[in-house]
Amino acid sequence: MIKILLVIILSTTLFGSNLEVEKKIYTSIIHAVFPNKHIRLWTDSKEKKSFLGSIDGVTLVQESDDADFLILQHTSQIKSHGIKFATNYKVLRYYQNDIIGGFYWQKGRPNILFLKPYLKQHHINLPSSLDTYVESSI
Repeated sequence: MIKILLVIILSTTLFGSNLEVEKKIYTSIIHAVFPNKHIRLWTDSKEKKSFLGSIDGVTLVQESDDADFLILQHTSQIKSHGIKFATNYKVLRYYQNDIIGGFYWQKGRPNILFLKPYLKQHHINLPSSLDTYVESSI
């Protein structure tokens, strides 16, 4: 019984800290892409809505067409003109011709990727601290 309780507590602690790390990464990404701007954000991820809405300078919107920035977890066909960003590699590949990048976990480590052609297309200049995450293609 004590072992089970210990596993549950440890899992909750690790999961909670993972969410905090994820929130910090998304905060950095959003403020890098939209410096000094208040943005309207839409996501199809129910899990991420709670912490994305709590980021300073972000307002969650109900419709993807109303958003400046879309954080996508699923590969449903989104026709919005907002800037797209993936939460997993599958979505990144699916939207590879219309997405500025992605952030996802792989083997317990965060992976961040920005696609140079689409950053240029949207006139986005990232801070030099993110240069290591910019690639020409997937």
